[in-house]
Amino acid sequence: MINVVRAEILKLRTTNVWWLFGIGIIVMTAISFFFNAISAHFELHPQQPDFGTANVSAEDRQQAEAQYQQDLAVANNTATLLKAAANLYTSGQFFGALFVMILGALIVTNEFAHQTATATFLTKPHRTTVIVGKLIGGVVMAAFFWLITTILDVIAGAIFLSTQDRGNVLGDWSVQRTVLLNLAAYACWAVLGVGLGVLIRSQIGAVVTGAVLYLIGFVAGAIVFTLIRQYLIKQDWVDTAQVILPAVASQVMVTVGRAFEHAPPQWVGAAVLIGYGVVAGVIGTLITRRRDIS
Repeated sequence: MINVVRAEILKLRTTNVWWLFGIGIIVMTAISFFFNAISAHFELHPQQPDFGTANVSAEDRQQAEAQYQQDLAVANNTATLLKAAANLYTSGQFFGALFVMILGALIVTNEFAHQTATATFLTKPHRTTVIVGKLIGGVVMAAFFWLITTILDVIAGAIFLSTQDRGNVLGDWSVQRTVLLNLAAYACWAVLGVGLGVLIRSQIGAVVTGAVLYLIGFVAGAIVFTLIRQYLIKQDWVDTAQVILPAVASQVMVTVGRAFEHAPPQWVGAAVLIGYGVVAGVIGTLITRRRDIS
């Protein structure tokens, strides 16, 4: 098994795929961090109302000042700092998981695109071992990308928080847990990608299908649940049920507190995503064992 995993990592490491994906992940991480930093700044430092010479009634001024004091109290709350720090330290997860999923699909589909699948399975006739090796190889590459982006996020996040007169709160378990759950999210999406590659042998087909399901499925699913909540089943659990969408489960995993109104706890998102990963891995292995490779 160790030799199989090494072979899968070697296949990725000796092509342009891994560093092209690495550049994409780093760029998207930087962009996400920029927007998360802006959001964190306004969360930690709410703007005091300034009416200037505007003709505003005394009542409106009082309401604005009361709202500012309320926002200031929230900004000084430890929970606000922890949530902002966790968002900073996991910046880029949304697109990083997408890239990792596509990379996982390519681990399988590249074999068929370059007609090396037959040689691979002749060299190692035990198909289950080959697929498990690909799954582990995908998880290892996902962990590598997670490590790189996390190092960049933590360094930049700690520097940013120091400029906001805040501590880095890296010693807080809720922040550490979020960073570790981010690793689990990367690993699960890699496994999902490998499973998708087994189901759809076409390289283009697997990549396009995965991207559409991830991006459009996330938005469309949220819209569907919102419409159901508003017009059909006016219950809070409908909003909570959005966690069955893999992309939403990822978001729930890496958000300290509630990712959205009526969102479930972090462990629920982790359980859902791990469940998808296990199912994808099992189905992928069973299909490969029965399907004609040549």
